[in-house]
Amino acid sequence: MSWLRTVGVCLLGLVLYGCTCEKPPEPKPQPAAMSDDALAAYRKKHPEALIGRVVAIRPEDHLLAAGDVPVADFKQGDAVVILGSSQQEITTGDVVSMGKTWLHVHYNDPASGQRPPQLGDIVVRFKGQ
Repeated sequence: MSWLRTVGVCLLGLVLYGCTCEKPPEPKPQPAAMSDDALAAYRKKHPEALIGRVVAIRPEDHLLAAGDVPVADFKQGDAVVILGSSQQEITTGDVVSMGKTWLHVHYNDPASGQRPPQLGDIVVRFKGQ
């Protein structure tokens, strides 16, 4: 009879333990792309900046494409900064090729704890750099 009590207590312990296991943390939502209003405010604050939006990403090669850029003002090898929705720097990169309305940028690994570039981020080069 005591062995039944022991088994019962063990089963009760397993049931209670199973019910109190911590759930894995929910993933943080990805920050939204920079809004048009925020982009306009950034352009007003930095009129010397050449700005484009990230329109495609190939993370396995650390490449991104930036569209809506004044391509004529860029050249291969130009250094750029990739900014997120709150205008924080995500990483830096270099222009590797250009088309009629887009740039290909090879970007560096983001700093520890920083997310990689995503669609809608902006690519910035300041004139005179």
